[in-house]
Amino acid sequence: PRLVLVRGFAPSAGGGSHVVRRGSSGRDAVTAAEAYFESLGWSEDDIVKVTSRYPRKFNPSLEDNVKPVLTWLAGLGLSDAQVRKSVVAHPRLFTYSLETGLKPKEQWLLDLGLDNSQVAKAVARFPKICGCSLEANLKPLVQWLLDLGLGKSQVANVIARFPQICGYSLEANLKPLVQWLLDQGLDNSQVANAIARQLQICGLSLEANLQPLVQWLLDQGLDNSQVANVQICGLSLEANLKPKVRLLGARGLSQTDIARTLATSPEILGHSLQRMTYRIGVLESAGLLTGASFRTAVKMTDEKFASRFG
Repeated sequence: PRLVLVRGFAPSAGGGSHVVRRGSSGRDAVTAAEAYFESLGWSEDDIVKVTSRYPRKFNPSLEDNVKPVLTWLAGLGLSDAQVRKSVVAHPRLFTYSLETGLKPKEQWLLDLGLDNSQVAKAVARFPKICGCSLEANLKPLVQWLLDLGLGKSQVANVIARFPQICGYSLEANLKPLVQWLLDQGLDNSQVANAIARQLQICGLSLEANLQPLVQWLLDQGLDNSQVANVQICGLSLEANLKPKVRLLGARGLSQTDIARTLATSPEILGHSLQRMTYRIGVLESAGLLTGASFRTAVKMTDEKFASRFG
């Protein structure tokens, strides 16, 4: 169901008046905007988050700010729940001009190559994109991605899949990341490929995440080109990757098999340790455990695995 804008609250001149009454939380006075949120069914907890995260005293105009922004978000294609979550995550939305801020960002994203559903998803995933400057942030980011070697369609895909990149600093985050990747021996095309395929690396710390992960992968026997294509940067080294590799070694897989698994089927490590342990046990019992059989078995659906290995 679409968002229905409830009417009936009448702010006084100035648009941001208070409605005096006692709410469920014991508050004696709430703004017209807060009362409006309650009329839409928003929880007390969500409303408190909106007011506490607002950059100044919360009293935006209901008619001039709140309703137009909610209507715009709904018009993009966000569900009622997504509209609420976007506002809770970034109440500063109510400070942006619809005509000079929000609508131009929407059009820019469409011109970049995103379709309507991708624009809606980008805003829902990262509502702060609405506050990013076109001239100071978004356009320089796109040009930087193009200069890296990504095509325009790839750039659009990057923004659609990982809009959080729009919030990263070119100078403090992205350029140092690229230089570090080049310093690891990757060439320009490999760096572009790594950025396009492993978007989450843009948000990781070099010292705390990427440097230890790359060194660990090299220690497992992968070379630089293989490391560039391993899409496991979002997994914790200590809590996820190391325990799973120790399991493989303890159950008899050779270091060569482990390295091949990391290089060719890194998505396997996204499965739970419980799933991997169980399927290794079944293969062991049947005398079928090899690196190749493990890689095949772990990726099977439960139904297919049960049918094949019982």
